[in-house]
Amino acid sequence: MPAGGAGVLYTSLSREGALAEVSFHWMQWTPRPSKPASLHTLRVVARRTLRLVRVDLHALGIADIDYLGVNNARTQQIGDAVQFLECDGLIAPSARWDCENLMLFPDNFESAAALELVSSEPVDWLRWAEDNGRLASD
Repeated sequence: MPAGGAGVLYTSLSREGALAEVSFHWMQWTPRPSKPASLHTLRVVARRTLRLVRVDLHALGIADIDYLGVNNARTQQIGDAVQFLECDGLIAPSARWDCENLMLFPDNFESAAALELVSSEPVDWLRWAEDNGRLASD
């Protein structure tokens, strides 16, 4: 997030969606991380969550090609607005997988019990990326 932006916990409603996001972002780093990632399953109680669908994104001025980018200023503005409206979450289509992602705004949670770690597992994200055609050519 840009300096001064809302604090956000990025999650996915799909295991594969989370791995697609990790793979996309970690492949941008030099050197590319090679250690396994930890995939966490969370239980979330969100009381005020806004859901966007693709047609909403288009109406808000976000082209598909821009949505695939890393730092889209417009999507960050939308997230900041949702956080400002005191929503505790934003559900939006994943740009990396056929699923939805959930962005959480912890500062807006009403209680600490709103977020609970259910389980964790080590994941070989490079293997997953290779198995799912997500490895960029070197």
